[in-house]
Amino acid sequence: MNVWIKNLEVNTKRKKIMGLVENGTKIQKRIQHAFENSAFTEKDAYDISFHMTDWLEDIEELQRVYSNIDKLSNDEITSFIYKFVAHVPNHLNAAMKLTGLGPVTDVFEANIFEDEE
Repeated sequence: MNVWIKNLEVNTKRKKIMGLVENGTKIQKRIQHAFENSAFTEKDAYDISFHMTDWLEDIEELQRVYSNIDKLSNDEITSFIYKFVAHVPNHLNAAMKLTGLGPVTDVFEANIFEDEE
């Protein structure tokens, strides 16, 4: 992690910009409860809540990066994007499947299911 983002994280923890991470357990339990009351099994409701909250730090970092985009180097921006897209979409894909919305599809026709050559 670069020094700029590390310093920003320290300052952000003091300011509590969004408070998502601090409320992660509360958010996760509330999501689980909502899905349990919507005829989902306890396990599926828990799994959905996990996949919708495991990346709360990523959301906060996204907000920090986007709010300071003019101050970041190209390397800092690309580093963040790589980290974000390596983590968040997998959770969203799992949550999509678990909620019954079906499998992930290539809606943008970006050939996301084709193997790299």
